[in-house]
Amino acid sequence: MNRKTTQDLAAHRRTPPLRGRVAALLAAALIAAAPTLGACSAAPSAPAEGQQQASGQQRASVSVTQRVGDGEKAVEVPDGSTVLDVLKASGVEFESSDGSYGAYVTSIDGKAAEGSSGWTFSVNGEQPTVGCGEYEVADGDVVTWEYVSF
Repeated sequence: MNRKTTQDLAAHRRTPPLRGRVAALLAAALIAAAPTLGACSAAPSAPAEGQQQASGQQRASVSVTQRVGDGEKAVEVPDGSTVLDVLKASGVEFESSDGSYGAYVTSIDGKAAEGSSGWTFSVNGEQPTVGCGEYEVADGDVVTWEYVSF
């Protein structure tokens, strides 16, 4: 083989087939979309308010504002809490089901996800790239849950 043919063959081997690249892009898009579709981790990430750490020390708390629809509520949660912990601590009725990306918030205040509509969340006006069970809130954060159609 001549040098040009060898270079072309080597470049072809480094470039994945189109089908593989499309599948990889599709998988990446699905993973990136999961947090915006209300995906949450069902695993508890922090002890409930007033509980102690294993070392016996109290955890500091953070104050978070949660907005659902037209309602707004200040919520105190332990330091290290997630968006899902805030939703639980707020007293707002919600339902979730486990999915491949963690729990999926299927209903808030009786309004259920259906068809191409469902619940999504943002923190300080930005949609995180992780699910609500992964995103740790900080003091002063504003968590907003919105019902959207896709």
